[in-house]
Formats: sequence, C-alpha cells, structure tokens
Amino acid sequence: MKIITDTLQVDGKYSQKRLLTFSSFFFATIYAFMPIFIKDFDIKEFVFLGFLGVGGFSIYRTQKTNDNNTIIEG
Repeated sequence: MKIITDTLQVDGKYSQKRLLTFSSFFFATIYAFMPIFIKDFDIKEFVFLGFLGVGGFSIYRTQKTNDNNTIIEG
C-alpha cells in the first residue's frame, strides 16, 4: 500500500514523474536495440525521439524551480 501512496504523491519516492522518466528512457533504449534480436524490425525515428522527448519533459517537470528569482537591471 505504501508504494501506491508514494507513487501518487508529488514528491514521493516513486512519483509518477520519476517513473515516467525512467520508463521512457528504458523503452527508448529497448526500441533502439530491437533490430539486434528481430532482423525485420523497422525503427521509426519519430517513435524513438518521442520516447526521449517524453523523458526529457519529465525531467524538466521534476526539477524544482526557485521562486526567489530576481532580475537585477543596472
């Protein structure tokens, strides 16, 4: 039951953003190496870049922003 509550929390140990980051990069790696195991497998670039894009966006969302950013004009 604890893993479910940790997954649904924003900053939980297994938050959805962290799981999405790991799984999208993992699936991108598996997808890229599929022709080694299945000779007739055709890799589509947009699918591979989609996996990487989702992982990158998830990392972007995982980062905490600093609310005290000030621009000094001088």
